[in-house]
Order: sequence, then structure tokens, then C-alpha cells
Amino acid sequence: MTSSPEDPQTGPQWRPLPGSPPVAGAWPGGPELRVAIAAARAGGAAVMRRRRGAGDLEIRYKDARANLVTLADTDSQRAVTATIHATFPWHAVIGEEGTSGDPGAERVWYVDPLDGTTNFSHGLPFFCVSVALRAYGATVAGAVYDPVHDEMFAASAGGGATLNGERLRVSAVSRLDQALVVAQAQTVDPDEIRAYALLAERLMSLAGGLRSLGSPALTLCAIAAGRLEAYCEYTMDAWDILAGQLILAEAGGLLTLFDGRAHDTTERVDVVASNGYIHADLINALRDLA
Repeated sequence: MTSSPEDPQTGPQWRPLPGSPPVAGAWPGGPELRVAIAAARAGGAAVMRRRRGAGDLEIRYKDARANLVTLADTDSQRAVTATIHATFPWHAVIGEEGTSGDPGAERVWYVDPLDGTTNFSHGLPFFCVSVALRAYGATVAGAVYDPVHDEMFAASAGGGATLNGERLRVSAVSRLDQALVVAQAQTVDPDEIRAYALLAERLMSLAGGLRSLGSPALTLCAIAAGRLEAYCEYTMDAWDILAGQLILAEAGGLLTLFDGRAHDTTERVDVVASNGYIHADLINALRDLA
């Protein structure tokens, strides 16, 4: 039976498929991408089991009211980690809900097991599982899975981005006043709330439309798919954005810091992402807010 590009090839016995092209930054044939896809799908299955009502979600809050975690988050984290370690037991996994292995390893996976937990807990169908692999200071593979709509966004460095196997490309919108932009915040800090209010006011004054969707990874993929044009958010963690950033870049888009500098670390940062065509205008519009 012939494997499709999204069929996982797991286990240490994996060998490149005949005729598979090399992927920049990854092993020939892209086993990392295959595992990223399999891990994201496993996490999505765990999330959907909880969504279908398998008992109490056991919602807990990491702060006063805005940042919550459920059993679906922890179930998904376990499923993602187990899938990665089935093939790459020597790799580290850093997830929003836990870390496995040595964080100083040469190859580290960054996992958000349920990006959009608040949406999920309210029954709002905009959430995903995000899985990215960093190797030697660069993101080489990433997968973002929307289990509600069965949409698998995936990319490897230099290998392009896909949605369910079809190539992705950003929109051609080149004017900020015609762009649909996302800005969001998840915080109880008064200073951060004020900063978000200023950001939202600025964007509503300049952009074609403003939304707050609640899932950074899925938002970045929506830009990659041409459904949105831009996204801005303060203090983002690596597990929220690394997979989406790679998918967006491989689809022709761009993610930077608020001042336009490249984002190439795993530090918590303020980010601006776009289809590329409006990026300079967006950076100029927000420069004094950085």
C-alpha cells in the first residue's frame, strides 16, 4: 500500500520513501514533518474525545480568570509526546502543559496541546493542536491541526506549506485599509489590558477589519491560507507561534517583532504577522506601540 504525504512513518525503522525530495534543515524524506503531523493528529483525537462529553473537563485557572487549562489539554499533551517519542525518544518536548527530556537537546519539539482552550471550553469551534520541531536554532517542521474541521496545516523548512496536502499561498491584498487583521490578548494584567486597547484602537482606525479569534497558531495558518491578512499580539510563547510561523513563511508570509526585526528565538516576544504585502505599512502603523 502506498503512503500518502500525511501518513505517519513512525518507529526507528523508518527509511525515506523512494523518490522523496530532500527538505532543508530536516532529514531526507522529512520524517520530522511526518511525525509532527502524526503527533498533531493524535493530540486532536484526544481533544475531541473530551469535547464529545467524556466526563468533566476539570477546568483550572492559571491566573484570576483569563488563562485556563482542562483535561483536554493534558490528555493532548500526553498523546503528542508519546507520538514524538515513539520515533524520536532522544528528542526533548517542551509543551505548554509539561516538558519531557533535556530542554538543551539539539532537537526540541514545542507543543501547544490545545491552542484556544477558552474557545474549546465554551464550545466555540476555533482551536487546534500545534507541534513544531526546532533543530540547531531553526524551526524545521511544523503541523497545526484543527480537529473540528479536519484541517491539517503543515510545513517543512524549504519544502512549502500545505493544507490537507494542497499547497498554501497567502492572499494578494496589498493595502492595510483592505486587510482583515487579528489582534488579541489573554491577560488579567491592567497594563497589558491598556496596551491591547491601544493596539486595537490603532488597528480599527487603519485596517479594513479587526477580529479577536483566540487561537494564535490557527490564526497564523488562516493568514497562510489567504483567509486573513495580518495578526498582532503581545508576549507570545514559542509553543503558540513556531509551527504557525513556519507554515506562514512557507506560504509566502512573514512574522516579525513589532519593530520589524526577525523573530528567530524561542523567547517570549511581541509579534506581528502578515501576508507580507502589507507588512511594512503595518510595522509603520504600530511603531510607537512597540
